[in-house]
Amino acid sequence: MNEVKNLAQLSFIHLSDIHFVKSSNDPSDIDKDLRDAIITDLEINGRENLENVTGILVTGDIAFSGNRKEYEIAKEYLNRVCSVFHINPSDVYCVPGNHDVNQSVVSGSDLIFAAQNAVDEKKTIDDADKTFSKYISDNNFNALFKPIDEYNEFAKRFECDISSDKIFWQKDFMLEENLKLRVVGINSSFLSNRTDHQKDKPDRLMYIGQAQIPCYETDVATLLMCHHPPQCWKFKDDILQRINKRADIQLYGHMHSQSVEIMDENAILYSGAVHPTRTVDWLPRYNWITISSKTENNERILKIEIYPRCLTADRDSFTIDSTSPLGENHIFHEINIDHKRKSALQDRKREVFVKDEIDLCTQSISVTETSESIDERKIIYDFYEISWIDQIDILTQLSLITKETSTTLDSKMIGEAINRAREQDKLLELHKKILNKMEENL
Repeated sequence: MNEVKNLAQLSFIHLSDIHFVKSSNDPSDIDKDLRDAIITDLEINGRENLENVTGILVTGDIAFSGNRKEYEIAKEYLNRVCSVFHINPSDVYCVPGNHDVNQSVVSGSDLIFAAQNAVDEKKTIDDADKTFSKYISDNNFNALFKPIDEYNEFAKRFECDISSDKIFWQKDFMLEENLKLRVVGINSSFLSNRTDHQKDKPDRLMYIGQAQIPCYETDVATLLMCHHPPQCWKFKDDILQRINKRADIQLYGHMHSQSVEIMDENAILYSGAVHPTRTVDWLPRYNWITISSKTENNERILKIEIYPRCLTADRDSFTIDSTSPLGENHIFHEINIDHKRKSALQDRKREVFVKDEIDLCTQSISVTETSESIDERKIIYDFYEISWIDQIDILTQLSLITKETSTTLDSKMIGEAINRAREQDKLLELHKKILNKMEENL
């Protein structure tokens, strides 16, 4: 386990519904000025007001049609955002939205469409989960993952890809007071297809299974990222209460209309869009978020501040959202994490809450933590920046794959090879060889 550095405050830049298209950055692209205005706002106002910017959070619809060219443009732009704060290009965390689904893949395959409908038609969440499990265990044809192949190709460099082996991802950061912030990304777009929006019919609901609900764990506060908000979920009544108990901060996209819901034990941001549809109420938005912790009466308090940024009336720059509650430039909320966990987990007859007795996390997922000596996220990001030939060469040199398997190497096998590098303490050696390849190719 890597050493974790305690941080007094974490800051994040939150973007949603960017909707890059293949013609983004073309001479006629009127949205380029909008994206440049976000960069300028970050350079002038973000740098001045934010401490310890740690990552970029993107809640889906990165692309418009799940096309590879769109993700290439998105990667270039997100690199620019990272460079404003001198953080690594790997410090991006994302989840897929319905526009990250390549609908031509769905339309071209009766098998994929049938798999989606088989889950969708179930009347209970338990039956839907069973059907979902059956389809994702079929290694010969991962029907529910093929439509996001291009998203996964883009997201694997951030360790935010979604597969049958990893239906959600998570990343831990260490706050003060021995409290972790766990960022969890889940996928609400498994069933997205041409029937999502049908004329004269309500929008089709999306599936989130019980296996994606974050775990309880001692000393952890959870920030959940998901594209579709709860009103878009199938079986919402079966899972929302559990998600609210476990996910203290929730970030959603999709609706293009921003609002913030503050409850005693939750802060929920329904984000506006960077690129909303140009209608009479067109108002591009993005957010800054800062998170910290403190102790009061021997209980740990999670402090959340949300700074909404919106385009000015003259469309020239981004500024403070004047419609924020109380006329402030940000929304501030505190959650007593220890009290919330006690309320959710403690037997009503007990008067004493012993944290060390709780071990309710049922799903184990490897977590890459911040380290000054080994930045695993940067290593993985750089690995996917070199050519496939160079990847094969390096993995073979380090005996992480064999020459026999190199001819059939796929993304899953590459992931297994990188895990072997972790287990064999070869990550630093792996990164040195990656950097040498990058220098050779300059």
